[in-house]
Amino acid sequence: MSLAVTLFITCLLLSTRYSAGDETQCTESYRTVYTECSEVGRERWKVTVTDNAGCKPPAPTKVANCDQTCPGGQVLSNFETCQECDAGNFSLGDRKVLNVLDPNIYPEISFVTSKINRNDKNCPDIRTVENIVELPASYCWNVVNIPFEVVAPGSVTLHYLHSDDRISVDFYLKDFQSCDGGEAKVTISGDAAVTWQNVQLQVAAKGKYIFQIKSTAFFNTETPTSTTVPLEPPRLGNLTITGVEPYTNCQQCPAGHVTSTPGSSECTPCPANQYAELSGSSACKPCVGETYSLSGAGECEEKVECGGEDFRPVVGECVAGKSTVSSEEIYQNKCRNSPPSQIYDCPACQPGREKKGETCVFCPEGTHNPSGSDTCTPCEPNTISLKGLYQVWWDKIPDSWNVRCQECWVPAGVFLLGRPTQHQPVISINFGEIKFSSKVIKNNVVGMFSVKFKLYCPQSCSFLIIKKVTLTSGNVERQEVAEKFVTSTGGGDPEVSRAYVHKSDGQDGNIKMEFSIKLSGVGSYLQLYNVNFTNTLEGGSSFCFPCSGSGCMECAQGMVYKEGKCVECPAGSYHVTSGSILDSSYTSQCLQCPSGTISQPGSTSCYTPCKFTTTTGNQYDISPAGDTLVLNDRVSYPDQFGNTYHYRYLLKLCSKDGNVPLVTCSEDSADKVSGVICRESVMRSSGGEEVLSNPVIDGEMLSEISEQTNGVTLHYTTLHPAPGCDSVTTNVTLLCNRDQTSPLSLVDSGDNCRLAFEYSGPFGCRLCKEDDFKSITSSCEDSIRNITYVKEEGVMCSGGASLPPVTSEECTPYQDSLLNSIKRYKVYVGLGVSMLVLLIAGFCFLAWYSSSLKHKLDGYSRMNYADDDDNYEGAGSSNKMIWADSGEDSDGEENLYTRYEGKSPGNIISDKLGKINQSLGIKKYQRFGDTDIMEMSDRLGI
Repeated sequence: MSLAVTLFITCLLLSTRYSAGDETQCTESYRTVYTECSEVGRERWKVTVTDNAGCKPPAPTKVANCDQTCPGGQVLSNFETCQECDAGNFSLGDRKVLNVLDPNIYPEISFVTSKINRNDKNCPDIRTVENIVELPASYCWNVVNIPFEVVAPGSVTLHYLHSDDRISVDFYLKDFQSCDGGEAKVTISGDAAVTWQNVQLQVAAKGKYIFQIKSTAFFNTETPTSTTVPLEPPRLGNLTITGVEPYTNCQQCPAGHVTSTPGSSECTPCPANQYAELSGSSACKPCVGETYSLSGAGECEEKVECGGEDFRPVVGECVAGKSTVSSEEIYQNKCRNSPPSQIYDCPACQPGREKKGETCVFCPEGTHNPSGSDTCTPCEPNTISLKGLYQVWWDKIPDSWNVRCQECWVPAGVFLLGRPTQHQPVISINFGEIKFSSKVIKNNVVGMFSVKFKLYCPQSCSFLIIKKVTLTSGNVERQEVAEKFVTSTGGGDPEVSRAYVHKSDGQDGNIKMEFSIKLSGVGSYLQLYNVNFTNTLEGGSSFCFPCSGSGCMECAQGMVYKEGKCVECPAGSYHVTSGSILDSSYTSQCLQCPSGTISQPGSTSCYTPCKFTTTTGNQYDISPAGDTLVLNDRVSYPDQFGNTYHYRYLLKLCSKDGNVPLVTCSEDSADKVSGVICRESVMRSSGGEEVLSNPVIDGEMLSEISEQTNGVTLHYTTLHPAPGCDSVTTNVTLLCNRDQTSPLSLVDSGDNCRLAFEYSGPFGCRLCKEDDFKSITSSCEDSIRNITYVKEEGVMCSGGASLPPVTSEECTPYQDSLLNSIKRYKVYVGLGVSMLVLLIAGFCFLAWYSSSLKHKLDGYSRMNYADDDDNYEGAGSSNKMIWADSGEDSDGEENLYTRYEGKSPGNIISDKLGKINQSLGIKKYQRFGDTDIMEMSDRLGI
């Protein structure tokens, strides 16, 4: 039962109760309550209630108009008449403002994220950051539902920021009272140049509605890489609804806000250096003494010592080459210290321009101005001027630039200062569309963009330099990150200079380029020192470039500058860079093609004929690879919508007719490419037809041919690397298989920057040579001997020299027998000689060994020292001692060697032995027989 019905029944009962009694009327204790509008009849009742049991309230009465509204600044008094609010108070009237679309504050709001199909990854959540709702930059559906009710026709208005055209944002107004569920829809496209905007949908009649915001990113089959520009999430601010039921009570202005007159629909914040301490104030008070306040303050604060982030530069006029860059406080009267001021040297004009009256104009052809002085100077002989656009002095932002958040970019003289804010967390500058000339600067480069900056990030921030290329002839557009700078550790980076180039397609202005910068991260800031574009169709020259010869001639690819003119590289050579007008000594020679490859005159690359010779002298015939080879990769990749695609590789490895072997991928599309090896993405349409897209060159230049024992490998590079690759290398190995041919296979795709293929068959074998065969001679039979040829064992070759036929020659059995005997005798003689050598060596060894052994066994001995000269009486014998030799034993001690004949030696007198020992200088002695001792003494004269 509703509150209205309950109150109504209660009042009827009270009325019946008091009508029978004589209770006294006591109006001072009454209070009035209004019921909600009923579902049927849109009725509202005014009910008088009291807590005094002795009082009799009057009967309920019906309010005349349930759907009455009031304008801003007024409220519905007694639900009957509109009445103005007093000063210090306000009323939105029939408006309702949701300052932040947060379900935690307004429970009726809901956030929903859902996958578009089941193959999608998990969807990130919708989030609220500092009163701003961020819709995820994803391929999921992101939905915000806001239900509301109006009592009169009105509108719903949303404050939003949407800057990425790769994300679709739709706004729906759904009326659930209509039988057909009618709805209004507005689709908003992203625009990088805009800031916060409003979208408004009209509410035609009273009733209940749902305002719905729905977003998703457009599907892109390309896998994001380091050069992909990150998606930027749409942001939602406050929502205002008109036609809602009016307020019945005025609201007090919060502290720091006032209304000075009755009937106000909103409160005004106190200006800086004033405050309103109490709610419901009608006037602000000034700060006094050394205090200050920001706008909307409820109290004043003490002044502080300010830093650079508290001041905004103000660039003065450039007079006589000098300019004063002063500063003003961003928050007035906050700083105790004075604003800084500095005098800088300033140019009269930007480089490449000169002063004409009060304006600066581009330097004429053949002149230059590097410093931006008053006048341009003619170029020196043998130099040429190139037009350009240069910005080095910042007193204002050029009118041709598209700037997001104008107040976030402040000229500061020597640099342009960029600061994101809480309301503008991402700021950017697009430098406009630039058309380059076809004049070659260097290495086929015709355009250059350079920038110098300093990035400061107290927390995490990112700075992107974005390049957008548009080919006017085919209306092809490509946007990518030229470079990304991310700082997350806090602090400032040193000054950074970067240059980005564009290469020629041979037509003036055929390719247009846009460069832009994007900074995100609240609290970060960027100092942009200079922005330069060189070799543009419009502009002036900042300096003159040396020419590469008479007339400042440039040479195209495949040509070199020689004797005053550009000449083609001869056949068998190539040249991949163009002549340089920056280098007067340009004399680069044509490069010789690698061994086994050829080229046509004026070529930029080399290729292999189907028959070629390697550095080792081996020849190959790979004619089957001269036809277009097609390989569909077995690996499939899912896209964001549940479809799948795979890669198809096309190869043409050699030339059969002398022309450059080329295959073309995505031939029917505007972005088709041609090379020796290329790749395309293949997807099936709903009708079953193949859809080809994203062609990439994987092989363009044959850089080397290498050989293995079982095949040959062709090594390719490309001058046009795939997105995300600094370079691409592709190796195709032709394996030798004389018996059968196997299909082309992809054995390694790495990260799509390194590819490896294998193709097996007879074409992978080198051509046979005559020395690959050996002969076998048969025995003589019937006076005929056959000579048969076979391949040497282990030889891997096919084709080429043919196997020699079997030949025959006359012979006689005697010749054959003699020949065989000679062969046998050769073997026998060899064995005999070997045995003889072994026998002689063995005999010599035994003779030496026997002599040595006999010498030892004949009686090596040693004599010992005697400690006295006592006589020794031996047994007396006729033993005879023969003197042998003296030397050193194995212990390094001196010995006396004796050889004995006859019987066992006796002993000799002790003193004789002592004298012998002393005479011979022997320290260690061994006892001898007496006969031996005597003979030794005689020989020594002792």
